[in-house]
Order: sequence, then structure tokens, then C-alpha cells
Amino acid sequence: MRSPSPLEEASLGWGGFPPFAASYLKTVLIAVAAVFGASGVQAAMMHWLAPALLLPLGLLTGAVAAAGLTLAFAGSIVLYRCHRDARGEPDLFLKLNASRAPRAIERAASPNRSRLRRWLARRTLGHDLVVGDVVAVKSWPEIQLTLDASGRLDGLPFMPEMRDLCGRRFRVFRGMHRLFDHRKTRGMRYMPGAVLLLGAVCDGGCHGGCSAACHMIWKSAWLERLEPDDDIRPRASTGALAPVTELVQLSTKADGRYTCQLTELHASSQRLAPFDVVDRLRPLIAGNVTVSAFIVGWLTHFFVTFQYRRGAVPYPCLGAVKPENRPADPGSFKPGDQVVVRSPSAIWSTLNDALMHRGMWFEPDMMKFCNQPCVVQSEVRDLIDIVSGEMLTMKTPAYILRDVHFSGERQLFNAQWEPLFWRSVWLEPTVRQTDSAHVPIQGVAASSASLPAGAPGNARLPA
Repeated sequence: MRSPSPLEEASLGWGGFPPFAASYLKTVLIAVAAVFGASGVQAAMMHWLAPALLLPLGLLTGAVAAAGLTLAFAGSIVLYRCHRDARGEPDLFLKLNASRAPRAIERAASPNRSRLRRWLARRTLGHDLVVGDVVAVKSWPEIQLTLDASGRLDGLPFMPEMRDLCGRRFRVFRGMHRLFDHRKTRGMRYMPGAVLLLGAVCDGGCHGGCSAACHMIWKSAWLERLEPDDDIRPRASTGALAPVTELVQLSTKADGRYTCQLTELHASSQRLAPFDVVDRLRPLIAGNVTVSAFIVGWLTHFFVTFQYRRGAVPYPCLGAVKPENRPADPGSFKPGDQVVVRSPSAIWSTLNDALMHRGMWFEPDMMKFCNQPCVVQSEVRDLIDIVSGEMLTMKTPAYILRDVHFSGERQLFNAQWEPLFWRSVWLEPTVRQTDSAHVPIQGVAASSASLPAGAPGNARLPA
């Protein structure tokens, strides 16, 4: 955690809150006033209204009071999150969901799930796998039997990069049930019977060297759940892989356009109803989020929705006044370099009115990692455009940070876990990786525009 700089300390308002937090406090006070107002009206009705009118009007005022209480509590949560953000502390949602982070799942003991939990998973997710389960990827001949002539199951391609993982063992990382359709509807959709596996990331070897590092999506029909006491270490497949048969073609490119799992998300998923109660419970059933993180995420969503409706400042917010001075670009990074993500205000100074820097959008979820130390995992230059299928080359490279992904919170727990792409100017170097040693670097101290809702991640606007 990086402590706020003197300039950032001076920009904080009352009680260590940034100035725009006054909008959140105003909403909380409105909610509290609504609770007292509804309670007063209800008390007055007991004396002045006929008994026949008491029940309907009592229900109405009770509903107003309950909504007010919920909004006031949600606003208090957002104020607390805002205060933590201003002090450079780790994001509250990520902290509460820390047991679902990759390293935590890797270290944890295999879960023993009840029969009820497995039954609920089968009924709501299309499989009985939950986060932390140990699974083995089936053999290639077994998987071929599940694929159609185009190498797909329920519209989802089995990519050539996935064949090397046949026979190996992994932990279930996420239930891949809720996703964002980049290509057609630009909305949330449901994919039954699919999961993400811990560490199973596409290297782009059969897709022109795409460096987006997306998680592979696995259908439950391709996996076998193992008992908790089984050995969970990866096991290499024995012998040569069986050839692709004439009935199954694992094609990745046609007419100059690439095909991968992310380009086919629409074809392999289903439309979600606007108010699907079961879909709202799937993140808990799958184990993607803890109960506390689930509650905080929903309360924050409720509060932000109200803020948008009344035309007020949403959460998160970059700041109140855009700084005039922008930080210097530290240049390129190497894998292993240690960095600190700059403050929201410093990053805001690098963005245009569309909140982009050289064609790359600053995703609101990225604010969760501001002021936090990170390690550069890889550089991104070439990647497949999900919409067009074309291979694009960035004029200015971006970087992926280790264990830093789209949390899915603002889309009510989107399960895609896409990597976030960072421009170098958004990062402050602390230690650079050299051929011989780590060399400390004197970083420049970073010196709050509401952010729009949209697609998860920011990796699809290269420039």
C-alpha cells in the first residue's frame, strides 16, 4: 500500500474524505429523512385515518422506510469504501473476497461440499462443480466425442491450446455462468455448464501469438471431479496426443479472421431475463464470491443505481477537479518489474474526455488497484479483437499485472475474470527487473469525473 502524497493529503476534505464524497453523504441524509418521514406519517395515520385505509397505506410507508434504511446502510458502506480508497488501503470488496483469489484457492484444502450444495449447483449452473474442487481434464479422445464437426460443444470452441492440458489436474477457479457479450448484444448473458480452471490461461500459440492471456473456458463434460484426498499436483498426459479426426476440426482462422472462445461468447451463451432471481444467486452457489463480498457488492450496486437516477456522483469516482499536471511516462517495463498503480487523480490527468489514453479506456474496476503495489506479468502488443476477429497490434504497448483482473463486481459478479490492461503512464516504477539484479528506482510521487458503465475490462481498444 502506498501512503497518500502531501498533495493528495491536501486534497482530502472533511474527515479524510475526498470532496465528491459530500454527494454520498447527502444521499445518506436523504435516506434517513425518508425513514423518519415514513415513520411519522405511519404514526399520524393511526390517529387520523379510517381502519380500512391503514393496511394499504401502512404497507406503503413501511416499504418507503425499509428502502430508506437500506439506502442509508448502502451509503454508509460506500462512504467507508471511499474513505479506504482515499487513504490508499486495499479495496473492501477485494479484501472480503480474498479467499477467492488465485493464491488463496491454490493453498486452501479441497472443499467438502454438502449434497444440497451439489444439487443446487446442478439445478442452477448445469454442473456440480464449485470453486476449489479438484478436477482432471479428460483425455483428448474422450473430449473429441463431445464435439461437433467444428470442434465445439454447445457453441463453445475447444481451442487447440487446450489439448496440451488433457490429462492434467486443476482446481476450479470460477463458475463461468455470467458473462458480458462484447460482440452482439453488449449485455449480460448466461453460459450453462462451464467453469474456469486455476492457471489454465491461453498463451495464444495457435492464435497468431495473441498476448491477451485470457482464461480458457471449460465445459463440465470435459472435466472429471476428483475426491478431495486425491493428489492435486498437475499430471502431464502420457504418450502422444491422438490426432484431430476428420469429423472434428479445431480451426482458429478463416478468411483472415481468428476464432476463439471469446469471439464466440454470444453463440455459446443464452439470454438472461432482466430480473432472474436464480442468476442473482449463482455467484454464491458457485462459490465465486463470499457472503460478505456478495452483500457489499449488492449494496454498492443499489446505492450507485440511486446516484445515477438522481444525477449525482456515482462510485467509484476519479475526482472532483481534473489535475492540470500529468505524471511523466516511465517508459517500458519488463516482466518482474515492481510498480505501484498511480492514484485516481494522477491517472485522470492522462485521460481524455472519453476517459481514454491513446485509445485505451480506463475501466472503473481498475480503481480498486490504485495506490497498490503490483508486479508486471507481461507486455501486450498483439491481440485478437473480440468483435471483428482481426489481429490488432498496439502502437503503444500495454501491460498485464500479476493477479490483477476484472473483479466483476460492477456487473453483479461477472465471472469472466479478464485481465486488465495498463498503460505505462498509469504505473509508477519502484523496482525494475534487470538481467543481473533488482535496481531500485526513485519514482515520481503521484499528485478526484465519474466513470460510465460498459463492457468488462479495457483490453479491446488498442492503439
